[in-house]
Amino acid sequence: MNPSYTENVAIFKALSDENRWKILEFLQGGEKCGCVLLNKLDISQSTLSHHMKILCDSGIVVGRKDGKWMHYSISPEGIETAQRLLLSLSQPVLEPQHSSEQGCGCNKISLRGDCSMENKTQLYVLTGFLGSGKTTILLKLLDTLKDKKIGVIQNEFGKLGIDGTILRNDNIKMVELNRGSIFCSCLRLSFVQALAEMAEHHFDYLFVESSGIGDPSNVLEIIEATKQISGDCFDYHGSLCLVDAVNFFDQLGDMESVYRQLKHCHMAVLTKVDLVDADKLVALKEKIREINPVCRIETSSNASLDLSFLHENLLQYQWAENEETTNSEETKPKTLFMNFEGEIDPEKLENFLTVLEPDLYRAKGFFHFTDGWHQVDVVGSRIDRKPCPEQEKSQIVFISKIGTAIIKKIFAAWEFEVGLPMELKN
Repeated sequence: MNPSYTENVAIFKALSDENRWKILEFLQGGEKCGCVLLNKLDISQSTLSHHMKILCDSGIVVGRKDGKWMHYSISPEGIETAQRLLLSLSQPVLEPQHSSEQGCGCNKISLRGDCSMENKTQLYVLTGFLGSGKTTILLKLLDTLKDKKIGVIQNEFGKLGIDGTILRNDNIKMVELNRGSIFCSCLRLSFVQALAEMAEHHFDYLFVESSGIGDPSNVLEIIEATKQISGDCFDYHGSLCLVDAVNFFDQLGDMESVYRQLKHCHMAVLTKVDLVDADKLVALKEKIREINPVCRIETSSNASLDLSFLHENLLQYQWAENEETTNSEETKPKTLFMNFEGEIDPEKLENFLTVLEPDLYRAKGFFHFTDGWHQVDVVGSRIDRKPCPEQEKSQIVFISKIGTAIIKKIFAAWEFEVGLPMELKN
């Protein structure tokens, strides 16, 4: 990516948060100590550090250390750079005339990379906590739209692209971004670049399947950043949040991203509704309405879904404004993956996973059982397996609730329940 794009994104990011605007207003009065900003904003030290890092990375603010405290001030050079950037956006880019247009008596002027309304790609973002069924619903969408030109950006938190293996199709252009959330600083620029590269293909539809722990609160900011690279080539039609009807109430207390996914969605899809009773379904819809009063609500059983939303713009159901994501390097859950050679008895593997299940957000992978290859999924207390094509080797990804403490538990449970050689990696 052009270095200037990275710098431009940093400037826009710095100016896209309410708290950072408050900080800049305080700094208009001159240099301020971090302790003063803490008192004025009534926020935690870690939150202040997060905001100041973003402001300093953009060049708009500079800091100096004095004793144990940092002192911050507005950088005139940084402000001048930001002003030049904003002014440059109002300047059209003159493109050379094509031979077929010569002699028309005018120059063709357009913004870089811009697309006509007819040529824009419909962009959808799929969110939903781990195990809610995003990949299953996406496969349904891809099958329904198989006559269209489609791109997929697939994001998994673990190093292994388990869902990417399931989705891979020669007729679909697919990009995988793993080892983090696309909304976090660890992958955000890679996500912007992937969107820009996808724009060059002029798809009819582009689906982004985010990680189950992804917090999409800043997705509008990311789409705006993409325009600086590729032009206005995407027609963002909204975010679909898949809600696991069986496990949602337990998941809601696990991570704030579950709440944020619903808050920032335009359509909520309750999945696995065939596994809950009518009273729970009513309670689930009431909870969704408590978090997001305006989003469209649909239900799904065995991947069935009303696809009429493809013919309307879901942005009419917008509820929450863009805000800073909660995804960060500091909030990343610990992820591990295991390799295993040979065959395993399915009952032994199920016993092993049952021991670990209370300490996992999710586990998924492929195993060579004594009765053939199977895909294995652990969601909540439920352990499912179903036949799958042959893989190179047995592999499974673990996303831990208890950090690195899960490592000792994995080794102990495997030795007791299975007792065969395996390899555990970060």
